[in-house]
Amino acid sequence: MDVYPLTFVPIYKEKIWGGRNLQRLFDRDLPPQVPIGESWELADLHEGVSIVANGPTEGRTLTDVTAELGETLLGRSRPMPNGRFPLLLKILDATDILSLQVHPDDAVAKRIPDADPKTECWYILESRDGYIYKGMDGEVSPEAFRKAIESDSVAQYVRRIDLQDGDFHFLPAGTVHAIGPGLVIAEVQTPSDTTYRVTDWGRGREIHVERSMECIHFEPASDEAPGADGETLLVTDYFTVAKRTAGANTCIRLPGDHCSVVMFLEADGVTICHDGEVEPHVSARAGDTVLLPAALSGARLSTTGGASWLEITLAETGAME
Repeated sequence: MDVYPLTFVPIYKEKIWGGRNLQRLFDRDLPPQVPIGESWELADLHEGVSIVANGPTEGRTLTDVTAELGETLLGRSRPMPNGRFPLLLKILDATDILSLQVHPDDAVAKRIPDADPKTECWYILESRDGYIYKGMDGEVSPEAFRKAIESDSVAQYVRRIDLQDGDFHFLPAGTVHAIGPGLVIAEVQTPSDTTYRVTDWGRGREIHVERSMECIHFEPASDEAPGADGETLLVTDYFTVAKRTAGANTCIRLPGDHCSVVMFLEADGVTICHDGEVEPHVSARAGDTVLLPAALSGARLSTTGGASWLEITLAETGAME
């Protein structure tokens, strides 16, 4: 199978809290007349699998590409235990508040049938007076929190944070959280869709009291992101996230020897190519996501008008045990 920069067809998810801002911001051709809350940019789950959109492998699934390329794609990183790609990337559009929710950590997921652990982080692409809830706002006992769930008054115990464009937040597994209205977010996470609702703010959807109580870490929330230093925003056991920039009329070498993904925040006249005459080259614009196989050691990014992007690199362990 050929090795080159890979792009994928977005997978759009209708959500009651979604909107149409991906069309406004990134000129996306969205399904008509439905609120789109999530665009899965890179996914290899039963609930959605990315399809290659360019080059000789166009039309192939990320599942197939991961299996066939193996170390050529992943380098020293590992696939998931089921052989799937070990990363999930989304763009979220919240025009209403999401449920207050929590995801299991590794230890809890092992005790719950069909549960997968989930650690994630958010980069704020746009905030229109947006906010999030993240973790506990001070000390609270599990008993008091359970009573607050039953009385639909949990907001008093969780920390609300107002947001601006470019803010970044790390949400390790076990962190109770919610995305408020007015936000467009780039989400980087381990590949899991296991979510337990703590409250749905009176909208009537199912909540998961017992599972949530099993998962929640009750320590007060921290603003620290492990490994943050300069352009590096976060280092986890699964992936590293950095924010990169390039000025006009520049050409820089992209990471080699590690499997990495670039999510473009801004892009004016951007092309990703390979040393020599390897095709295809990729033209990118804001909102685009490009997967760079580990064996693509000569990839270069060229700009005419400048660019900024998130660079997500798989850790060498690369997957949950």
